[in-house]
Formats: sequence, C-alpha cells, structure tokens
Amino acid sequence: MADHAEPDDRFGGTDGNEVLTSATAVALTLLLAAEGVTIIRMGGLRGAHMFIGMVLIPPIVLKLGSTGYRMIRYYTGARAYREKGPPALPLRLLAPLLVATTIAVFGTGVWLLALGHKSDALLEAHKVSFIVWGVVFGVHFLAYVPRTVRSLFEDWRAARRASIPGTGLRAMLIVASLGGGVALALILLGPITGWHGGHRFG
Repeated sequence: MADHAEPDDRFGGTDGNEVLTSATAVALTLLLAAEGVTIIRMGGLRGAHMFIGMVLIPPIVLKLGSTGYRMIRYYTGARAYREKGPPALPLRLLAPLLVATTIAVFGTGVWLLALGHKSDALLEAHKVSFIVWGVVFGVHFLAYVPRTVRSLFEDWRAARRASIPGTGLRAMLIVASLGGGVALALILLGPITGWHGGHRFG
C-alpha cells in the first residue's frame, strides 16, 4: 500500500542500496588491487601509490555512505530495511573495526602527504593500521564476494534493472566518485611528486 512506501523507493530502496554498495565495492576492489601492486614495488611506485590512494578516497566515502545509510535505516526502524535484515552478527561486530582502520590508513597517508616528507612515527602508524586493516578487510571481502557477485549479476539483467528505480543515479554516483578521486589526485600531483623519504630540517 502507498502509505507503507519508503521515502527512498524512487532510488531503488533496499535493493538499490545493495546494488550501489556492490558496484562501489567492485570499483574499490580494482583500485585496491592496483594499490597492492604499488606496495609490492614501493621503491619505484611510491608516487603511483600516493596517486591511487587519493583516487580511492571518494569511492570509499561513497561505500561508507551507502552502508551507513542502510545501518541507520535499519536501526531507526524503517520497515523495508528491517524486513531485509542486518548482516550476520560477526560481520556487524567487525564493521566498526573496518571503518576505524580504513580511516586510520587513509588519514595517516594523507597526513604523510601533507608533511611532504617521511615521519618515522607516522609512517609506522600507517603501516600498522594497514596491516590490521588488511586482515579485517580480507575477512570482510571473502564474506561478501558471493553476495556482491549475485547482486551485480541480477542488476545487469534488463528485467531486474527495470524493476529497481535509480539505475542512472547509482551509475552517476559511482562515476562521480571515481572522477572526484582522479581530480583530487591531480590537484595533489605536485605534493605527490615532490614527496621524499628523507627528513626536512628548518
């Protein structure tokens, strides 16, 4: 009935939120894979590491936004989100640590870039937070791969796309986040190329 309609139905409701989250996750996975290559060869790819790190920030914000929105809607009692149910309890318990370590990894990375040079303490914090994040993300990734693949496969079908409003908006959000990431990295290209691993004095 119309009086039970969710206010975000025109954007796809719970299904639209799931597709947006899954599509953003795929984009992030590809970027993180590229970032992983730069970690393996950090000596020669430090600039690329920082560049991709900046590109990652807006899509990560989008992913946190879509999952955070679902959480808020669920815990504020939105009927559709309550009926869909929450993630499994272990993943719910893991989520705050994933968010915290994600913020720590990128926060320390941006801080290092802003300094323009190496800081032993800050670099150590960046490395430690990355290691913890890597373990937590690995569990999260493996748990959600089947759901993500299923969600995207279903959304690619014409009938499925027609039944979930907001396809254009979801695509626009993902493209905008990626474009925003590239723009951010280009704006910071000077500090990225000028960063060096030694200490500055004076």
